[in-house]
Order: sequence, then C-alpha cells, then structure tokens
Amino acid sequence: MKFRCFFLSLLVWISCIQPSYSPPEEAKELLKLWEVPHGTAGGASPVVHEDKIIMSGGLFVYALEKDTGKEIWEYQFEDDNILQGRLFLINGNQIAAAHIDKIRAWDISNGSLEWDFDYETNELEPRLTGKHVSFQNKYAFTSENSKLFILNKSGSIENINQLDKDYGVQGLSYNADKIYVSQGSNVHGLLTLGRITVIDAQTGDSLWVYDTERSGVSASTQISNEVLYAGTTGNSPENTFIALNAETGVLIWEHTNTEILTQDFIIGPNYLYINTGVSLFALEKTNGDLAWTFTWTSSTIVKPVYLEGYIYHSDHNNLFVIDAETGELVHEEPSPGGFLWHVAASSDKVFVQTSNQLIAYQPWHLRD
Repeated sequence: MKFRCFFLSLLVWISCIQPSYSPPEEAKELLKLWEVPHGTAGGASPVVHEDKIIMSGGLFVYALEKDTGKEIWEYQFEDDNILQGRLFLINGNQIAAAHIDKIRAWDISNGSLEWDFDYETNELEPRLTGKHVSFQNKYAFTSENSKLFILNKSGSIENINQLDKDYGVQGLSYNADKIYVSQGSNVHGLLTLGRITVIDAQTGDSLWVYDTERSGVSASTQISNEVLYAGTTGNSPENTFIALNAETGVLIWEHTNTEILTQDFIIGPNYLYINTGVSLFALEKTNGDLAWTFTWTSSTIVKPVYLEGYIYHSDHNNLFVIDAETGELVHEEPSPGGFLWHVAASSDKVFVQTSNQLIAYQPWHLRD
C-alpha cells in the first residue's frame, strides 16, 4: 500500500505539470455497457474466463457475469489489506492469487476457498510483483533468494528450484513442458545483467541459459509459434528486446536502444507491443524492426491489451484506443472518476477498472 500511495502521489504531481492530450475531433464516447462499484482496486488485473470476469476490490475478490456485471460470488479477505499480488492464475476449475501472507485458490464456479499456502509455515514467499504461471494442474511462483517453487492444485509443494544466487527470479512462463525463467543481476554502478534460464518442468533440470549484458530480463518471456520473446530493463547504457528459438535458445533477432525498457509486452498478429511505462514500441515479429512509437506524458503501470486491430492502454487518467498497425491515437476516453488502474478485454467488451469501479465498454471495432 505504501508503494501505491507514493506512486499515486507521483502520478498526480506529473499530471499537473505536463500538458494533456487532445483527442481526435472525430472521436466519440465509448458506449458504456455496465458498471459495478467496488472498494479500492487491488494489484491484480481483472481476468476473463468463459462467462465470468474475476476482479479484486477493497477486501474482496469478485466473480461477475461478463455480459451483465451481475455478481456471481465474492470472497472476503480476513485481514485489512486489498489484494497485493499482481496476477490471477486460472488453472482449470481453480483461480489462485498471491496475497501478503498466503497464496489462495478458489473454485472458479462458486468462490469457495479450496486451499491456502502459508508463507511463514512453508518458509517460501512469492514475489508479489513477480510474474507467476499456471500449467498442467500446477502453479509455479517466483520467489526471493533466486528460487522458484511449484505447487499442485491441492496447494502442496511439488518442487523447489534454487537457481544461481547472483540472479533474482522475476518472471516465469511455460511452453512444451519447459519453464522459462526471467532473471536479473545488479553487478556494479550502472551495469545490470539479464538471463533466461530454461528448466524441465517435470525434473527441474536446467536445459539451457541465455545471457545478456544489457540489463535484467524484467518481463516474463512469451512464446508464439516456437519463438520466445523477452525484453530487458535496468541501469545499463542500453536495453534490448530479443527473439530466440524457444527450443534451443539460438538468437533470431535483437532490437537495442536506450529507451526500450520493457515493463511488459503483448503479442499481436504482426507486431510486438512493448510498454516502457511512458511509451509503446511496436516491433515487427519477423525481424524486430521498429514500426511505430506511441508516447504519453506520465509514467504508468497499466498493462495494455490487444483486441481486433486496436491497442487499449492508459496513463491512469485516460483510456487510449490506438490503431495497432499505425500507432495512431483514434480515441481517448477520460476516466469517469478515479485513477484508471487496469484494462482487460473479452471478444466483445473492454473492461476498465478505476480506483472504485469496473466498467464494461463496447470496443472500438464494434462501434456503430
């Protein structure tokens, strides 16, 4: 909570001294389909699963009907903290999230608590800002002290991997029975190093390692069509975004410049969209060439989403609708009240979570 309060104060100060965007003249308001009030937004972005959207607000986790916003179930945390972990993990009939004291998993159909994993009892604690992953009836969590640990769907420990202690574990992804570990190491002064370690998901054995001297690998790797994508962020003079053969780790292409600090990224049909916190870089998937850059005027921790040819993103004050092919701002929707923290999407809705409500909008491609 202290970090959020500090970050919120910083954003308010920045927004006061920076000029605001002027939306295109032809833009119109997005059609609001429904809205649901809630307590303070939690750290995890809402997730869509079949006919539901799951979100956190105040001391609650909620499941709502995706089409109407009607509440299906709610779960109340027994402490006085909103959800601190940054991810909801869906695994078959379960949804799990890390909180300040425990990982909890609920039956996704009715919200009943199926198990919890106590950090103090197990002497393992996931990184609340880490990027965890679910796979094959299991969950893998980044942890402090260069560890990752795997739980089964009963909340029991399946495996603990101790990696090189010089490299922290920041993000995980899964593909073809392999876990891809994003790592970083602070060496000295302005130099940070990055590493991707690939391990066998069943045995924990290391399969291969890719090292970079251009900062730590911050965003979880993502795999598409057997190509692994990853980006770096840190204090090194240059940062990089890479594409590797997901099976062998052989470099396919690399895009390097001083501004491409990868907070997170998403994959579209033709481009990779890399969020640096103050800009979006669109890189061609085939060769890493820069297609376009879109910038705004204040730092943001919102993760963008792609839907049917458009990117939906925010500077915490406005929702941007960006043409995914050209980078053109085609619409700017002001927040209806409160800071805008999260964006999510289904096939026919864009969901925006502000400080105190979840709103479902008609997406730009379905406008009249």
